[in-house]
Amino acid sequence: MAYSQEICRDYPGAFLFLVDQSRSMNKPFGIDTAGKPVERATVVADALNSTLEELVNRCMRDEGVSNYFEIGIIGYGQTNRPAFCWEGNLKGQAMVPIADVAHNARVQEQQIQTMVRDQMVEETVTVSRWLDPVAAESTPMNAALRLAQATLEDWIFRHPKSFPPIVINITDGMANDVSTEEELLVTARKVTNLKTTDGNVLMINCHISDSSQSSVIFPWSPLELPDDTYAKLLFEMSSEMPDRYRSIICEIFDRDLSNTPSIRGMAFNADAMALVKLLDIGTRQAFVFPTQQTQANMGQQPVPLQAVAQ
Repeated sequence: MAYSQEICRDYPGAFLFLVDQSRSMNKPFGIDTAGKPVERATVVADALNSTLEELVNRCMRDEGVSNYFEIGIIGYGQTNRPAFCWEGNLKGQAMVPIADVAHNARVQEQQIQTMVRDQMVEETVTVSRWLDPVAAESTPMNAALRLAQATLEDWIFRHPKSFPPIVINITDGMANDVSTEEELLVTARKVTNLKTTDGNVLMINCHISDSSQSSVIFPWSPLELPDDTYAKLLFEMSSEMPDRYRSIICEIFDRDLSNTPSIRGMAFNADAMALVKLLDIGTRQAFVFPTQQTQANMGQQPVPLQAVAQ
């Protein structure tokens, strides 16, 4: 059965995040707890940092962080060419084992406000960061997809039997390095046509916006989308999700599984909450983890099932 390979140190999983860093990412995207506007780039960076921290926590064992995943982040828009945007000691690297991600976090203290007994209380929490907000130039998404293709070709060569890599693309607009929409679709399909023995690469696209139109998250048909050419393009670029994603998504969004024959990995006009939910589902629910029998056979510690059930 496709998309059933267990994740372990011998067969790690892979996440490749593509992050729009174009100048439009400096537009407001909701408000913070103090009621002040927050830029799109800041919301995206915070959401990705939280996702990476959760992935690190999921791989934590008594002996340290086990390399169940490899992670990459490609930024496009800081310059006219996409590039991996790791910072600090990871700068210049591409796909990074999760243990190295953990060991190179920038740990910061952050003030947050929480409601306690109907009163707003400020407290200090410790957070890990790997990515800073960037909103600079244009949107070379097509080039970012080509870089993703080359990166994953190499990764699959090294891990031909692993669960297929998952690509999560976060953007607020159309690519400006293509002449036609078909050109972008062709490039995206070159990525999703890559495969391990367990299935094709999965691509999830998240279009963020401050539009007054309702968000559309994990649609099953293009008829659910507004009459928008870009929305239809993102639908075609996005992967049909495997069955175990479909059942989880239907449960979370209270959909009838029997009447939902397929689901695409995309969100259109997503707000900050929808972005966080998409990242959570795209990473948290992705894998079948080693059973106790597999552990005995391979001499490895399994990833606890409760890690994906929270």
